[in-house]
This record gives sequence, structure tokens and C-alpha cells, in this order.
Amino acid sequence: MSKRIVFIFVVSFLLTLFITAPASILDWGLQRATQGKILLANANGTIWNGSATPSLRTSDNRFVTLPFLHWEISLQSIFSGKVLTRLQWDNQQSGPATEALLSSNQLELRHMQLRLPARVLEEASPMLKAAQFRGELQIESSSLIFSKHGMEGTALVDWRQASSALSSVAPLGDYHLHLNGTGQQIHIALTTNSGMLFLEGDGNWLASRGLEFHGKAHAASGNNSNLADLLSHLGPEISPGVHDFNLIPP
Repeated sequence: MSKRIVFIFVVSFLLTLFITAPASILDWGLQRATQGKILLANANGTIWNGSATPSLRTSDNRFVTLPFLHWEISLQSIFSGKVLTRLQWDNQQSGPATEALLSSNQLELRHMQLRLPARVLEEASPMLKAAQFRGELQIESSSLIFSKHGMEGTALVDWRQASSALSSVAPLGDYHLHLNGTGQQIHIALTTNSGMLFLEGDGNWLASRGLEFHGKAHAASGNNSNLADLLSHLGPEISPGVHDFNLIPP
């Protein structure tokens, strides 16, 4: 009888630890999995139901802080061999929570809504880093799948209230990016919704090479002088007032 009691006690103790494991363990695991590129600052609650402020570590060892995040991991899903997590951002617009479904070979994001500072664009190209673009990126997707084969699915990105340290014009405008993933390649198309600076272009992100993007930029009527420095930085003038810009792997 005593052995049975000890066994029940040990199992109950381990189960309690499993259920009440602190959210800081998730931060530790995420940092190890991403080689320190993503962390969960001020994590509260448990692994299963918690909150934190996610941050992205940039290539120059600075941090980009994301909106406050709440998560809830379904214990029931674990018994099916998958992990279902519901994510809710503090600044998320109305709609269903983002669902992250993790299995042994892929991660699927459903109903994704995410707002990021446009500063994250600096990671894509040295030219973008020097321009110091700011504003907000609003990302939406009904389904994105990430696996060893790359990304599958479509995402829509609205870049709002864009500005740059190279121009006193603020905002420069609102822009739209359409991302379509087909495995190892993600096609990117850029258009202008409105503003003083008109941008358009398209390109691809390749797993083997990085970002290759080609576009054109020009100022709205009467704004050439105010945008001269920014346009010159983007690329050479290929026709009166129109500048060509290219983002290529370093």
C-alpha cells in the first residue's frame, strides 16, 4: 500500500509541475530554438496560459519590441501529436484569435493578424537600414504553413504612415505588399495606396539567396525637392523624376 501511495504522490507531483510550469520556461525554449533572435520579455503565467512582450533581436544586436501577447496552449491537442496555441495581441483588431498549430514537420498559422513596427524592414537589406523607414506593418493571412520546404500561403501587408529619416515629409504614404509563398520562394509585389512618395515593384525571397526585389519610385507633383535625398538614396534616376531601386542579397 505504501508503494502505491508513493507512486500516486510522485505522479501527482510531476503532473502538477507539468501543468504549472512557469511561462519563463517557454521564453528559455524559444530563445534556444531561434538562437536568441526571439525572446519573451516579462513572461507571466504558465507555459499553457500566459502573457509576455515578445521582442526580436536585430542583426546589430538591438531589439524590436512587439505588442503585448497573450497565449493559451490546448492540453487536449497534445494527445493528438500536435500543439494548438491561440495567440491574442493587445492591439489586435476584432476577429478570431490567431491559431498556431505545431506538428512534427510543420507550423501552420491560421487567422493571423499581426502589427509590427516598420523598423523590421531594415533586416531585409542594408539600403533599407540606411533609409530608417518607420510606420506600422499590418499583416493578415487566413493560413500560412512553414516547413523544411519553405512557406506556403498568402499574406497581405499594409504599411501605414510610412516615413524615413532621409525626408522631412511625414507620412510618405500608405503602401500594400502581397506575399505569396510556394515553398522555397516567396513572391512579393509592392503597390502604393496613397501618399507623397509613389512606390511599385516586385521580387522574390529565395531560401538559398535571400531577397531580390526591383522597383521604381517617384514623388507626387510638387514634392521632388522634399524627397530628393530619399530618392537619390533609393537608386539612380532612370527618367525625369523616376528612380530605380534594387534590393539584392549582400
